[in-house]
Amino acid sequence: MRRLMLSLAVLAALSSPAFATGGFDCAVKDKNVAFEGEAGFSYSLGGILNFRGSIELPRDIAQKGLDRKIALDQSFLTHHWLHDGELRLLVHVESGEDEPFAALDFVMLTVVDAEGLNYEGTYTLKIEGAALDEPIRRGGKIACSIG
Repeated sequence: MRRLMLSLAVLAALSSPAFATGGFDCAVKDKNVAFEGEAGFSYSLGGILNFRGSIELPRDIAQKGLDRKIALDQSFLTHHWLHDGELRLLVHVESGEDEPFAALDFVMLTVVDAEGLNYEGTYTLKIEGAALDEPIRRGGKIACSIG
């Protein structure tokens, strides 16, 4: 009996609470950008897990080094917010070392709909480059599904 009680005490001490998880996927394809992103997340902690996706700029605004479809992973997600009905992402990409400086920031601001199944909102895109006098700024609408 003493062994059973000791085993139960050890098991209880080693157990950790289970956190509910879900996922989202977001996409936009318009005249400004083609973006897809998906990730898992923790409902209880709001952390985003295993972010991945792609971003591609149209030829008329793409700078050297950003002129292809770029595969995204967690390292490109420089800021995120998943809290109180809001999902926000900041994706930052820079050109490679052997290319002239170019960078893009893709910022997504969304809120959950009444059913709690989708996030809808806007994105802004800022492109900087060595060949530009001023950054290019564009924006549009974006939608995400959640599960």
